[in-house]
Amino acid sequence: MDESRITAGEAVDFEGSFGDKLREAVREQLKAVRAAMGGPVFEAAVDKVVEKAAQLLDAPLADLLMAAWAKYPEVQALCDARRHPSEHETMAELCEHRFEWRYEPRVEVVFNEMPISIPLGVSLGVTVAGGVLVVHEGRLKELRAGKAGVDVSVGVAGQEVGRRKASVNLPRVLHFGGGAARDGVPVGRIAAVPEPVSAS
Repeated sequence: MDESRITAGEAVDFEGSFGDKLREAVREQLKAVRAAMGGPVFEAAVDKVVEKAAQLLDAPLADLLMAAWAKYPEVQALCDARRHPSEHETMAELCEHRFEWRYEPRVEVVFNEMPISIPLGVSLGVTVAGGVLVVHEGRLKELRAGKAGVDVSVGVAGQEVGRRKASVNLPRVLHFGGGAARDGVPVGRIAAVPEPVSAS
């Protein structure tokens, strides 16, 4: 696996033990509608809820961090090519800081032509425990010696059904941007991640 593209879901082992525990908790939370739906339809509804949570956690941590950092005036100033000569890399040591995202989609399931709406809540926190942010030619280029932690909680119908925390082993140099040239990503062009309900 390319460690520079690790997602929040991979960090908390969503496809493994966390996903399995979440599936059981969703079954328990939705047991009131189980009799109305029947076995196979109920299992399909549970799968749909878990799949939606997995989709929300499928964003690479590097993309989430870049989008969050790009909103900060201090990072925007670092990326100002007029203030920092293009032939030099600019480095900023990061202190510990945290970003949080909250998503609240509704999962729609139709059974016997009757729609059932299942409210889902997914909270994602990323704590960056230091590192050095490198900017070159107005672009976020890489994070060196960074350390991070991820915590995720998932709720159904307002009740938390699963929570997981994990330390993330970032590569020694976490490159931003896709291509083989590793040119970095200009702050003004960072692609948006799925829009959360609220962020802090």
